[in-house]
Amino acid sequence: MTRVLVVEDEAIVAESIASKLRRYGYEVLDTPPSGEEALEIAEKSRPDVILMDIHLAGEMDGIQTADRIASLYHIPVIFLTAYADEQTIARAKDAGPFGYLVKPFRERDLYVTIEMARERSRLEAELEAANKELDSFSYSVSHDLRAPLIAIDGFSRILEETYAGYLPPDGIECLNRIRQAANQMDQLIDDFLRLSRVTRAPVQIGPLNVSKLARDILGGLAAQDPDRSVHWKVEEDLQAFGDPGLCEIALKNLLGNAWKYTKNTPDARIQVGSTMQGQSRVFFIKDNGAGFPPEKANLLFIPLQRLHSPQEFPGNGIGLATVQRIIHRHGGRIWAEGFVDNGATFFFTLPEEAE
Repeated sequence: MTRVLVVEDEAIVAESIASKLRRYGYEVLDTPPSGEEALEIAEKSRPDVILMDIHLAGEMDGIQTADRIASLYHIPVIFLTAYADEQTIARAKDAGPFGYLVKPFRERDLYVTIEMARERSRLEAELEAANKELDSFSYSVSHDLRAPLIAIDGFSRILEETYAGYLPPDGIECLNRIRQAANQMDQLIDDFLRLSRVTRAPVQIGPLNVSKLARDILGGLAAQDPDRSVHWKVEEDLQAFGDPGLCEIALKNLLGNAWKYTKNTPDARIQVGSTMQGQSRVFFIKDNGAGFPPEKANLLFIPLQRLHSPQEFPGNGIGLATVQRIIHRHGGRIWAEGFVDNGATFFFTLPEEAE
């Protein structure tokens, strides 16, 4: 039986809600009139659902009480209130309620909201448990795979340093390939773990100066590769909203790809800009490098899918998959256009206002 706590400072209203709940087969634990009493009961009884009026007797209102409960216990809270003004709703949203019903409401609406809140709570608990299991698995994979890689790299280095004089040239070449493969596998593990963290990391939305971020990244690439001459142009005052850390990772991958795939282009050029599609601003990163077959554009964002050989352009096919997940976590879109030996353009969208 679902156990419900009704937090309501008007006794008649509280009893009316309790009666409705009992008719649907719910067990009503209590009907405290204040947030302080609700916290005490929640700690002792751990109800399955809490119905919370926003305006309560005592020092804490319903929103403050729900905030405390959310930080202490995994108990879904549903607001039942006579107030539907924008300011109250905005405050209520910050508490992360599992439902919001405006009085007077129908009994059926109350039942449906409670059942949906319970289902959402169950799914969130399962997701949290799955994420913890995934974290544990990721750590285990990282540790268990790295141990033999370290051994392979270490022993092959000892062979190279100690017995190089006894080995023919093709033997030295084999050792070099072994160490190179071990290093590539180590990098692949790092990239997979980064992809996993990007998928689950919380997104903190804030203002983004895309122009400055792009110029800083391109300046860093130029400093790391001083022998190359790449002409790059960044449109002024490109602004958006997004998570600064995640968006930096996305731009580093996109601009790093543009830098990499123009290495064989004599007059290498990279452009960062924007265009309008209807009412939406679309950012783009364009280069005149190796490009790709247009019919294979759908493969670009699949992990481990590569359209060029590692000998021609090094990499493991994780970068663009990471970019796509970052853009999708911001509610945006990303796609690409290109032609072989005629460059590539990556288009993406980001929130244009703080959500």
